[in-house]
Amino acid sequence: MRKLLIVGVLGVLVVSLAACGDSSSDSETAALQLKADKYEIEQIEKVFHQAMTTKDIDLMVSLWAPNATLTVGPDLTAAGVDEIRQFWLENTAFAPETTWVTDHPAYKMEITVNGDRGTLHFECHFVNYETGEVEAITGTDQDVARVDGQWLITNMVGGTTELIP
Repeated sequence: MRKLLIVGVLGVLVVSLAACGDSSSDSETAALQLKADKYEIEQIEKVFHQAMTTKDIDLMVSLWAPNATLTVGPDLTAAGVDEIRQFWLENTAFAPETTWVTDHPAYKMEITVNGDRGTLHFECHFVNYETGEVEAITGTDQDVARVDGQWLITNMVGGTTELIP
């Protein structure tokens, strides 16, 4: 009888620990997935600034979902990658004579994730590398989504912002 009681208690203990292990494992997996998603979304900002600085239009367009939209100001919305490409090609930052690098204050970046969708906010500081002067400051709010396993911009609204210490 005593042996049966010990085996029963051990059995209950093993089942209890196994159940706890599964929920812990699930929450750890979810936390790791969230961390990975935020990292991948953060890469959008890094590649965006790289594309702006190097004037690499193909790299810039690679960040956008096929049916994405880009809105700047009240009168300009580009829809789809072809119109978005054209917008950037006509933008001062992409002009061959422009000697700007883009920088960003990392502490102002904000990322949210909800499943396969999220948001990304960051600022761009355009600095003339020949003069050291800040030429323009913009801010963007973006909707992002996982499309075929890759995080892409689905909607971006850009505007001006102020430098505040």
